[in-house]
Amino acid sequence: MKIAIIGTGKVGSLLVEQLAQEGHQIVAIDHNEKKLIEMQNSLDVLCLAGNAIDRNLLIEAGVGTADLVIAATDSDEVNMLCTLLSRKLGASHTIARVRKPELAEEIEMFSEDMGLSMTINPEFYAAQEIFSVLRFPGLMSVETFGHGLFEMVEFRLAAEGPATSMTLHDLAVKYNSRALVCAIRRGGITIIPDGNAMLQKDDVISFAAEPKEAEHFLKLCGIRSRTPKHILIIGAGTIAYYLVRMMRDIGMKPVVIENDASKAEAFNEAVPDVLVINANGTSRDVLDEEGLDEADAFITLTGTDEVNVLLGMYAHREGVPKVVTKISRSSMIDLIDAERVGSVVCPRDIVTERVISYVRAADSAGSSNVETVYKISEDTAEALEFIVNENYEDLTDIPLKDLRMKSGILICAILRKGSVIIPRGNDSIEQGDHVIIATTLKQLTDLSMILQ
Repeated sequence: MKIAIIGTGKVGSLLVEQLAQEGHQIVAIDHNEKKLIEMQNSLDVLCLAGNAIDRNLLIEAGVGTADLVIAATDSDEVNMLCTLLSRKLGASHTIARVRKPELAEEIEMFSEDMGLSMTINPEFYAAQEIFSVLRFPGLMSVETFGHGLFEMVEFRLAAEGPATSMTLHDLAVKYNSRALVCAIRRGGITIIPDGNAMLQKDDVISFAAEPKEAEHFLKLCGIRSRTPKHILIIGAGTIAYYLVRMMRDIGMKPVVIENDASKAEAFNEAVPDVLVINANGTSRDVLDEEGLDEADAFITLTGTDEVNVLLGMYAHREGVPKVVTKISRSSMIDLIDAERVGSVVCPRDIVTERVISYVRAADSAGSSNVETVYKISEDTAEALEFIVNENYEDLTDIPLKDLRMKSGILICAILRKGSVIIPRGNDSIEQGDHVIIATTLKQLTDLSMILQ
Protein backbone atom coordinates (compact mmCIF):
# COMPACT_ATOMS: atom_id res chain seq x y z
CA MET A 1 0.00 0.00 0.00
CA LYS A 2 1.02 3.62 -0.56
CA ILE A 3 0.84 5.28 2.86
CA ALA A 4 1.55 8.90 3.83
CA ILE A 5 2.35 9.48 7.50
CA ILE A 6 2.15 13.08 8.70
CA GLY A 7 4.04 13.75 11.92
CA THR A 8 7.02 11.68 13.03
CA GLY A 9 6.80 11.95 16.80
CA LYS A 10 6.59 8.95 19.11
CA VAL A 11 3.60 7.39 17.37
CA GLY A 12 4.37 8.52 13.82
CA SER A 13 7.99 7.36 13.83
CA LEU A 14 7.01 3.91 15.11
CA LEU A 15 4.33 3.61 12.43
CA VAL A 16 6.84 4.60 9.73
CA GLU A 17 9.29 1.97 10.95
CA GLN A 18 6.84 -0.91 11.33
CA LEU A 19 4.82 -0.25 8.17
CA ALA A 20 8.01 0.12 6.13
CA GLN A 21 9.21 -3.24 7.51
CA GLU A 22 5.93 -4.80 6.32
CA GLY A 23 6.76 -3.73 2.78
CA HIS A 24 4.50 -0.71 2.31
CA GLN A 25 5.51 2.34 0.28
CA ILE A 26 5.88 5.08 2.90
CA VAL A 27 6.03 8.87 2.59
CA ALA A 28 6.87 10.66 5.86
CA ILE A 29 6.03 14.35 6.33
CA ASP A 30 7.27 16.52 9.20
CA HIS A 31 8.49 20.06 9.82
CA ASN A 32 11.65 18.72 11.53
CA GLU A 33 14.11 18.24 8.68
CA LYS A 34 16.87 16.82 10.90
CA LYS A 35 14.59 14.07 12.17
CA LEU A 36 13.57 13.19 8.61
CA ILE A 37 17.21 12.94 7.46
CA GLU A 38 17.94 10.47 10.29
CA MET A 39 14.84 8.47 9.34
CA GLN A 40 15.74 8.38 5.65
CA ASN A 41 19.24 7.15 6.47
CA SER A 42 17.90 4.16 8.40
CA LEU A 43 14.71 3.29 6.49
CA ASP A 44 13.69 2.94 2.86
CA VAL A 45 11.10 5.74 2.97
CA LEU A 46 10.55 9.04 1.14
CA CYS A 47 10.73 12.04 3.48
CA LEU A 48 9.38 15.56 2.88
CA ALA A 49 9.93 18.50 5.22
CA GLY A 50 7.36 21.27 5.52
CA ASN A 51 4.00 22.40 6.81
CA ALA A 52 1.57 19.48 6.91
CA ILE A 53 -1.44 21.66 6.03
CA ASP A 54 0.29 23.07 2.94
CA ARG A 55 -1.82 21.82 0.04
CA ASN A 56 1.12 21.94 -2.37
CA LEU A 57 3.24 19.81 -0.02
CA LEU A 58 0.48 17.22 0.24
CA ILE A 59 0.21 17.14 -3.56
CA GLU A 60 3.99 16.69 -3.82
CA ALA A 61 3.76 13.83 -1.33
CA GLY A 62 1.19 12.16 -3.59
CA VAL A 63 -1.62 11.95 -1.06
CA GLY A 64 -4.10 12.17 -3.94
CA THR A 65 -3.13 8.65 -4.98
CA ALA A 66 -2.38 7.33 -1.49
CA ASP A 67 -4.21 4.27 -0.19
CA LEU A 68 -3.98 5.66 3.33
CA VAL A 69 -3.02 8.93 5.04
CA ILE A 70 -2.24 8.87 8.75
CA ALA A 71 -2.10 12.24 10.54
CA ALA A 72 -0.25 11.83 13.85
CA THR A 73 1.08 15.30 14.67
CA ASP A 74 0.91 16.77 18.19
CA SER A 75 -2.13 18.88 17.22
CA ASP A 76 -5.59 17.32 16.97
CA GLU A 77 -6.81 20.22 14.86
CA VAL A 78 -3.93 19.88 12.40
CA ASN A 79 -4.56 16.15 12.16
CA MET A 80 -8.22 16.63 11.32
CA LEU A 81 -7.44 19.32 8.76
CA CYS A 82 -4.73 17.17 7.14
CA THR A 83 -7.09 14.22 6.75
CA LEU A 84 -9.84 16.47 5.38
CA LEU A 85 -7.46 17.95 2.78
CA SER A 86 -6.14 14.48 1.91
CA ARG A 87 -9.63 13.16 1.27
CA LYS A 88 -10.42 16.18 -0.91
CA LEU A 89 -7.25 15.49 -2.89
CA GLY A 90 -8.26 11.86 -3.44
CA ALA A 91 -6.78 9.70 -0.63
CA SER A 92 -8.67 6.42 -0.27
CA HIS A 93 -8.55 6.16 3.54
CA THR A 94 -7.55 8.53 6.35
CA ILE A 95 -6.70 8.10 10.03
CA ALA A 96 -6.37 11.00 12.48
CA ARG A 97 -4.92 11.00 15.97
CA VAL A 98 -7.37 12.84 18.25
CA ARG A 99 -6.35 13.04 21.91
CA LYS A 100 -8.19 15.93 23.56
CA PRO A 101 -11.22 14.63 25.48
CA GLU A 102 -13.45 17.49 24.29
CA LEU A 103 -12.71 16.56 20.66
CA ALA A 104 -12.44 12.80 21.08
CA GLU A 105 -15.90 12.59 22.63
CA GLU A 106 -17.51 14.44 19.72
CA ILE A 107 -15.48 13.19 16.77
CA GLU A 108 -17.97 10.46 15.87
CA MET A 109 -20.56 13.14 15.08
CA PHE A 110 -18.60 14.52 12.14
CA SER A 111 -16.03 11.85 11.23
CA GLU A 112 -18.18 10.63 8.34
CA ASP A 113 -18.54 14.17 6.98
CA MET A 114 -14.75 14.54 7.15
CA GLY A 115 -14.18 11.22 5.41
CA LEU A 116 -12.30 9.80 8.40
CA SER A 117 -11.83 6.05 8.23
CA MET A 118 -10.58 5.78 11.80
CA THR A 119 -9.52 7.92 14.76
CA ILE A 120 -6.78 6.88 17.16
CA ASN A 121 -6.43 8.00 20.75
CA PRO A 122 -3.35 6.55 22.51
CA GLU A 123 -4.33 7.93 25.91
CA PHE A 124 -7.84 6.48 25.79
CA TYR A 125 -6.54 3.08 24.63
CA ALA A 126 -4.00 3.09 27.48
CA ALA A 127 -6.74 3.91 30.00
CA GLN A 128 -8.84 1.04 28.64
CA GLU A 129 -5.98 -1.41 29.08
CA ILE A 130 -5.21 -0.23 32.62
CA PHE A 131 -8.88 -0.47 33.55
CA SER A 132 -9.03 -4.02 32.18
CA VAL A 133 -6.06 -5.32 34.16
CA LEU A 134 -7.42 -3.79 37.39
CA ARG A 135 -10.19 -6.41 37.35
CA PHE A 136 -7.60 -9.04 38.30
CA PRO A 137 -4.61 -7.73 40.29
CA GLY A 138 -2.36 -10.48 38.88
CA LEU A 139 -2.88 -9.73 35.18
CA MET A 140 -0.31 -8.10 32.89
CA SER A 141 -2.70 -7.36 30.01
CA VAL A 142 -6.18 -8.12 28.66
CA GLU A 143 -6.99 -7.78 24.95
CA THR A 144 -10.37 -8.42 23.32
CA PHE A 145 -11.40 -10.08 20.06
CA GLY A 146 -14.72 -10.22 18.30
CA HIS A 147 -15.89 -6.98 19.91
CA GLY A 148 -15.51 -8.35 23.44
CA LEU A 149 -16.70 -11.91 22.73
CA PHE A 150 -13.28 -13.36 23.45
CA GLU A 151 -10.26 -12.28 25.51
CA MET A 152 -6.52 -12.77 25.29
CA VAL A 153 -5.11 -12.57 28.82
CA GLU A 154 -1.47 -12.42 29.88
CA PHE A 155 -0.16 -12.99 33.40
CA ARG A 156 2.78 -14.36 35.36
CA LEU A 157 2.14 -17.64 37.19
CA ALA A 158 3.27 -16.71 40.70
CA ALA A 159 2.79 -20.01 42.54
CA GLU A 160 2.45 -23.73 42.02
CA GLY A 161 -1.00 -25.29 42.17
CA PRO A 162 -3.50 -27.27 40.07
CA ALA A 163 -2.30 -25.56 36.89
CA THR A 164 1.30 -26.76 37.38
CA SER A 165 0.53 -30.33 38.45
CA MET A 166 -0.60 -31.79 35.12
CA THR A 167 -0.50 -31.33 31.35
CA LEU A 168 -2.70 -28.71 29.72
CA HIS A 169 -4.87 -31.46 28.23
CA ASP A 170 -5.42 -33.12 31.63
CA LEU A 171 -6.08 -29.74 33.25
CA ALA A 172 -8.81 -29.00 30.71
CA VAL A 173 -10.45 -32.41 31.22
CA LYS A 174 -10.27 -32.55 35.02
CA TYR A 175 -11.47 -29.00 35.67
CA ASN A 176 -13.67 -28.59 32.58
CA SER A 177 -11.57 -25.61 31.50
CA ARG A 178 -12.39 -24.09 28.10
CA ALA A 179 -9.41 -21.73 28.12
CA LEU A 180 -6.61 -22.34 25.65
CA VAL A 181 -3.00 -21.50 26.51
CA CYS A 182 -1.60 -19.85 23.38
CA ALA A 183 1.95 -18.94 24.39
CA ILE A 184 4.35 -19.49 27.28
CA ARG A 185 7.33 -17.22 27.91
CA ARG A 186 9.90 -19.17 29.94
CA GLY A 187 13.56 -18.35 30.50
CA GLY A 188 13.63 -15.85 27.65
CA ILE A 189 12.11 -18.32 25.18
CA THR A 190 8.56 -18.20 23.77
CA ILE A 191 6.77 -21.55 23.40
CA ILE A 192 3.60 -22.23 21.39
CA PRO A 193 2.37 -25.20 23.46
CA ASP A 194 0.38 -28.33 22.66
CA GLY A 195 -1.78 -30.38 25.01
CA ASN A 196 1.25 -32.21 26.44
CA ALA A 197 2.88 -29.03 27.73
CA MET A 198 2.95 -28.23 31.45
CA LEU A 199 2.97 -24.84 33.11
CA GLN A 200 5.68 -23.85 35.58
CA LYS A 201 5.97 -21.28 38.32
CA ASP A 202 7.18 -17.88 36.95
CA ASP A 203 5.96 -18.61 33.40
CA VAL A 204 4.44 -15.64 31.56
CA ILE A 205 1.26 -17.18 30.16
CA SER A 206 -0.94 -15.88 27.35
CA PHE A 207 -4.28 -17.64 27.09
CA ALA A 208 -7.53 -17.13 25.21
CA ALA A 209 -11.07 -17.64 26.51
CA GLU A 210 -14.53 -16.20 26.87
CA PRO A 211 -14.65 -13.73 29.79
CA LYS A 212 -16.33 -16.17 32.23
CA GLU A 213 -14.02 -19.01 31.20
CA ALA A 214 -11.04 -16.69 31.63
CA GLU A 215 -12.07 -16.09 35.24
CA HIS A 216 -12.34 -19.85 35.84
CA PHE A 217 -8.87 -20.54 34.42
CA LEU A 218 -7.33 -17.69 36.42
CA LYS A 219 -8.74 -19.18 39.62
CA LEU A 220 -7.02 -22.48 38.75
CA CYS A 221 -3.81 -20.45 38.51
CA GLY A 222 -4.37 -18.80 41.89
CA ILE A 223 -5.66 -15.43 40.64
CA ARG A 224 -9.08 -14.26 41.82
CA SER A 225 -11.15 -11.29 40.75
CA ARG A 226 -11.04 -8.41 43.20
CA THR A 227 -12.01 -4.83 42.41
CA PRO A 228 -9.41 -2.50 43.99
CA LYS A 229 -10.83 -0.06 46.53
CA HIS A 230 -7.84 2.09 47.48
CA ILE A 231 -6.15 3.26 44.27
CA LEU A 232 -3.34 5.80 43.96
CA ILE A 233 -2.69 7.47 40.58
CA ILE A 234 0.44 9.59 40.10
CA GLY A 235 -0.02 12.21 37.38
CA ALA A 236 -3.15 14.10 36.33
CA GLY A 237 -2.81 13.88 32.56
CA THR A 238 -5.14 12.77 29.80
CA ILE A 239 -4.77 9.05 30.54
CA ALA A 240 -5.71 9.70 34.17
CA TYR A 241 -8.76 11.68 33.03
CA TYR A 242 -10.09 8.84 30.87
CA LEU A 243 -9.20 6.25 33.52
CA VAL A 244 -10.90 7.88 36.51
CA ARG A 245 -14.09 8.32 34.48
CA MET A 246 -14.12 4.58 33.78
CA MET A 247 -13.45 3.86 37.45
CA ARG A 248 -16.15 6.24 38.60
CA ASP A 249 -18.75 4.44 36.50
CA ILE A 250 -18.30 1.22 38.52
CA GLY A 251 -17.88 2.84 41.91
CA MET A 252 -14.08 2.93 42.25
CA LYS A 253 -12.76 5.95 44.16
CA PRO A 254 -9.16 6.69 43.12
CA VAL A 255 -6.89 9.36 44.57
CA VAL A 256 -4.92 11.39 42.01
CA ILE A 257 -1.64 13.05 43.03
CA GLU A 258 -0.32 15.85 40.78
CA ASN A 259 2.73 18.02 41.43
CA ASP A 260 1.71 20.86 39.09
CA ALA A 261 -0.83 23.12 40.81
CA SER A 262 -2.50 24.36 37.62
CA LYS A 263 -2.88 20.82 36.23
CA ALA A 264 -4.26 19.60 39.55
CA GLU A 265 -6.82 22.42 39.59
CA ALA A 266 -7.86 21.82 35.98
CA PHE A 267 -8.21 18.08 36.62
CA ASN A 268 -10.34 18.73 39.69
CA GLU A 269 -12.64 20.98 37.64
CA ALA A 270 -12.95 18.35 34.90
CA VAL A 271 -13.71 15.51 37.37
CA PRO A 272 -14.99 17.21 40.54
CA ASP A 273 -16.07 14.02 42.31
CA VAL A 274 -12.52 12.58 42.31
CA LEU A 275 -10.03 13.52 45.03
CA VAL A 276 -7.06 15.36 43.53
CA ILE A 277 -4.08 16.21 45.71
CA ASN A 278 -1.52 18.84 44.69
CA ALA A 279 1.69 17.26 45.99
CA ASN A 280 4.93 15.66 44.87
CA GLY A 281 4.00 12.08 44.02
CA THR A 282 7.67 11.05 44.01
CA SER A 283 8.03 11.95 47.69
CA ARG A 284 8.11 8.98 50.03
CA ASP A 285 6.49 11.08 52.77
CA VAL A 286 3.59 12.04 50.47
CA LEU A 287 3.04 8.43 49.40
CA ASP A 288 3.13 7.23 53.00
CA GLU A 289 0.71 9.97 54.03
CA GLU A 290 -1.73 8.93 51.29
CA GLY A 291 -1.63 5.33 52.45
CA LEU A 292 0.65 3.52 50.00
CA ASP A 293 0.96 0.66 52.48
CA GLU A 294 -2.83 0.14 52.29
CA ALA A 295 -3.21 0.68 48.53
CA ASP A 296 -4.76 -2.07 46.41
CA ALA A 297 -3.41 -0.54 43.19
CA PHE A 298 -0.74 1.99 42.26
CA ILE A 299 -0.63 3.56 38.78
CA THR A 300 2.22 5.77 37.53
CA LEU A 301 1.19 8.16 34.76
CA THR A 302 3.75 10.97 34.88
CA GLY A 303 5.32 12.31 31.67
CA THR A 304 8.74 10.80 32.42
CA ASP A 305 9.46 7.11 31.86
CA GLU A 306 12.29 6.98 34.38
CA VAL A 307 10.10 8.46 37.13
CA ASN A 308 7.30 6.02 36.33
CA VAL A 309 9.66 3.03 36.43
CA LEU A 310 11.23 4.06 39.74
CA LEU A 311 7.82 4.73 41.32
CA GLY A 312 6.52 1.38 40.04
CA MET A 313 9.54 -0.44 41.48
CA TYR A 314 9.09 1.32 44.83
CA ALA A 315 5.37 0.46 45.02
CA HIS A 316 6.14 -3.16 44.11
CA ARG A 317 8.81 -3.32 46.83
CA GLU A 318 6.31 -1.94 49.34
CA GLY A 319 3.95 -4.79 48.55
CA VAL A 320 1.17 -3.06 46.59
CA PRO A 321 -0.85 -5.93 45.03
CA LYS A 322 -1.33 -4.28 41.63
CA VAL A 323 1.18 -1.90 40.05
CA VAL A 324 0.74 -0.39 36.57
CA THR A 325 3.64 1.50 34.99
CA LYS A 326 3.22 3.68 31.91
CA ILE A 327 6.16 4.09 29.57
CA SER A 328 6.40 6.06 26.33
CA ARG A 329 9.38 4.25 24.80
CA SER A 330 9.02 0.53 24.27
CA SER A 331 12.84 0.26 24.31
CA MET A 332 12.60 0.84 28.07
CA ILE A 333 11.08 -2.63 28.44
CA ASP A 334 14.42 -4.20 27.52
CA LEU A 335 16.19 -2.21 30.24
CA ILE A 336 13.91 -3.04 33.17
CA ASP A 337 12.75 -6.10 35.04
CA ALA A 338 9.07 -6.14 34.06
CA GLU A 339 8.19 -8.27 37.08
CA ARG A 340 9.31 -5.45 39.42
CA VAL A 341 7.14 -2.76 37.82
CA GLY A 342 3.91 -4.73 37.43
CA SER A 343 1.87 -4.30 34.28
CA VAL A 344 3.64 -2.14 31.70
CA VAL A 345 1.46 0.02 29.44
CA CYS A 346 2.95 1.74 26.39
CA PRO A 347 0.36 3.98 24.66
CA ARG A 348 2.22 4.28 21.37
CA ASP A 349 2.61 0.50 21.10
CA ILE A 350 -1.12 0.02 21.70
CA VAL A 351 -2.12 2.53 19.03
CA THR A 352 0.48 1.19 16.58
CA GLU A 353 -0.93 -2.32 16.90
CA ARG A 354 -4.42 -1.01 16.13
CA VAL A 355 -3.27 0.94 13.08
CA ILE A 356 -1.27 -2.01 11.74
CA SER A 357 -4.32 -4.20 12.22
CA TYR A 358 -6.37 -1.73 10.16
CA VAL A 359 -3.69 -1.53 7.45
CA ARG A 360 -3.46 -5.31 7.19
CA ALA A 361 -7.23 -5.56 6.87
CA ALA A 362 -7.36 -2.87 4.18
CA ASP A 363 -4.40 -4.36 2.33
CA SER A 364 -6.01 -7.80 2.28
CA ALA A 365 -9.42 -6.59 1.10
CA GLY A 366 -11.14 -9.26 -0.94
CA SER A 367 -9.43 -12.18 0.78
CA SER A 368 -9.17 -13.66 4.24
CA ASN A 369 -7.78 -10.74 6.23
CA VAL A 370 -6.57 -9.55 9.61
CA GLU A 371 -9.23 -7.92 11.74
CA THR A 372 -7.21 -7.53 14.95
CA VAL A 373 -3.57 -8.00 15.97
CA TYR A 374 -1.95 -7.88 19.41
CA LYS A 375 1.59 -8.42 20.64
CA ILE A 376 1.86 -11.09 23.36
CA SER A 377 4.60 -12.83 25.40
CA GLU A 378 6.65 -9.66 25.89
CA ASP A 379 6.32 -8.73 22.19
CA THR A 380 7.86 -12.02 20.98
CA ALA A 381 4.61 -13.40 19.52
CA GLU A 382 1.37 -12.16 18.00
CA ALA A 383 -2.30 -13.00 18.40
CA LEU A 384 -4.22 -12.29 15.20
CA GLU A 385 -7.90 -12.36 14.30
CA PHE A 386 -8.63 -13.30 10.67
CA ILE A 387 -11.90 -13.08 8.79
CA VAL A 388 -12.50 -16.04 6.46
CA ASN A 389 -14.23 -15.60 3.11
CA GLU A 390 -14.91 -17.64 -0.02
CA ASN A 391 -11.34 -17.45 -1.33
CA TYR A 392 -9.95 -20.10 1.03
CA GLU A 393 -11.30 -23.47 -0.02
CA ASP A 394 -7.99 -25.09 0.97
CA LEU A 395 -8.67 -24.13 4.61
CA THR A 396 -12.43 -24.40 5.00
CA ASP A 397 -14.56 -27.47 5.78
CA ILE A 398 -11.44 -29.55 6.51
CA PRO A 399 -10.86 -31.04 10.00
CA LEU A 400 -8.08 -29.10 11.70
CA LYS A 401 -6.20 -32.34 12.39
CA ASP A 402 -5.87 -32.78 8.60
CA LEU A 403 -4.42 -29.32 7.95
CA ARG A 404 -0.64 -29.29 7.51
CA MET A 405 0.23 -26.20 9.51
CA LYS A 406 3.63 -24.64 10.04
CA SER A 407 5.30 -24.97 13.44
CA GLY A 408 4.98 -22.01 15.77
CA ILE A 409 1.26 -21.59 15.01
CA LEU A 410 -1.78 -22.37 17.17
CA ILE A 411 -5.45 -21.89 16.30
CA CYS A 412 -6.78 -20.48 19.59
CA ALA A 413 -10.46 -20.04 18.78
CA ILE A 414 -13.11 -19.85 16.10
CA LEU A 415 -15.80 -17.18 16.47
CA ARG A 416 -18.93 -18.21 14.57
CA LYS A 417 -22.26 -16.36 14.54
CA GLY A 418 -21.86 -14.95 18.02
CA SER A 419 -20.54 -18.15 19.62
CA VAL A 420 -17.02 -19.21 20.59
CA ILE A 421 -15.50 -22.55 19.58
CA ILE A 422 -12.36 -23.79 21.32
CA PRO A 423 -11.15 -25.92 18.42
CA ARG A 424 -10.33 -29.60 18.60
CA GLY A 425 -8.95 -31.83 15.89
CA ASN A 426 -12.34 -32.65 14.36
CA ASP A 427 -13.48 -29.00 14.21
CA SER A 428 -13.14 -27.11 10.93
CA ILE A 429 -13.05 -23.53 9.69
CA GLU A 430 -16.07 -22.27 7.78
CA GLN A 431 -16.66 -19.30 5.52
CA GLY A 432 -17.60 -16.25 7.61
CA ASP A 433 -15.70 -17.40 10.69
CA HIS A 434 -13.36 -15.20 12.68
CA VAL A 435 -10.26 -17.30 13.43
CA ILE A 436 -7.81 -16.36 16.18
CA ILE A 437 -4.21 -17.45 15.66
CA ALA A 438 -1.24 -17.27 18.06
CA THR A 439 2.18 -17.39 16.40
CA THR A 440 5.85 -16.64 16.82
CA LEU A 441 6.17 -16.16 13.05
CA LYS A 442 6.63 -12.59 11.84
CA GLN A 443 4.45 -10.78 9.28
CA LEU A 444 1.68 -13.36 9.14
CA THR A 445 -0.61 -11.18 7.02
CA ASP A 446 -2.88 -13.81 5.47
CA LEU A 447 -4.60 -16.86 6.89
CA SER A 448 -3.28 -19.06 4.09
CA MET A 449 0.24 -18.48 5.44
CA ILE A 450 -0.43 -20.89 8.32
CA LEU A 451 -0.14 -23.83 5.89
CA GLN A 452 3.14 -25.50 5.02
